[in-house]
Amino acid sequence: MARRRQLTTRSTSSATAGDDTQHVTERVRFARARSGASSAPSASAASAGTAEVRCAVGDLTAVVHVSGADAPDVVVVLVHGVGSSARAFDPVRRALLRPGALSRAAVQAIDLPGFGAAPRAPRDVSIEEHAAVVAEHVRRHVLDLPDSAPRPVVVLVGHSMGAQVVAQAMADHPREAPAGVLVGPTADRHARSAPRQALRLARDAVGERPRALATLAVDYVLRCSLPHYARQVRHMLAHRLEDVVRRVPGRLVVVRGAHDPIAPRLWCRELALAAPRGMFREVRGRHHAMDADPEGIVAAVRDAGGLPRGLPRDLPQGLPRGLP
Repeated sequence: MARRRQLTTRSTSSATAGDDTQHVTERVRFARARSGASSAPSASAASAGTAEVRCAVGDLTAVVHVSGADAPDVVVVLVHGVGSSARAFDPVRRALLRPGALSRAAVQAIDLPGFGAAPRAPRDVSIEEHAAVVAEHVRRHVLDLPDSAPRPVVVLVGHSMGAQVVAQAMADHPREAPAGVLVGPTADRHARSAPRQALRLARDAVGERPRALATLAVDYVLRCSLPHYARQVRHMLAHRLEDVVRRVPGRLVVVRGAHDPIAPRLWCRELALAAPRGMFREVRGRHHAMDADPEGIVAAVRDAGGLPRGLPRDLPQGLPRGLP
């Protein structure tokens, strides 16, 4: 079993010399592996261990759970929704690291400031600020390599409010966020009010899988404060995703579960058509399609990253694929 390791890296003015040394050591290890000086572990071995990386940007701190290859060809960054955490993506993380899913992949699942394992946010945080934290993490911990080291393909995947964060990162920070997947993006402009979103959320909960509901219950009640959640919902409703995607230069795949009442087909197709390089994909499940159809999300990651498709058995059957 791969040895569990914990990395704590800060790049602020208050970072200690020990922090900087650890960051440099990690970069050297990564660069040597990229150049072939050491062999990368297999996907099955790599997925056994998870590193925890902290990224501090000003007074905001995100916690990133990193698993997979030490010298990846592909890095997939997972961004959760409001009130949730990186744990919501566990089925997708396992599917991405399954042998044959992607070539030498690393998965980096983020707990945004104030959510999951991240410290409580000291203030209100906008969608734009969340996006900046995600982009800064990618810059420091994925792209900050020696000039001779090849860069991996980077794909960001966001769910619900996380989809808004990913799209904002792609628009504001295209180098760090060159490709993305929006899963069940909020908030539908045809129902952009707290009461209507709450009603849709209740309708969705009726048919969601027990694992998704249990994870949400713990994250909502125990790991996210109610005031922070309420402030984030206000930002979620005020954000105009349909305008942001028009500024996204990279390849963008909009995904919805076939029975998702929160992100209707009309809304998702509208976003895909508005994005200059947008695509629409529908998979099995409801709003938390990551639980019902993780392989469908993997296929969307391949589309966004321009990566080779897997075997036909990897893709869900009987659903529309790659609609314009």
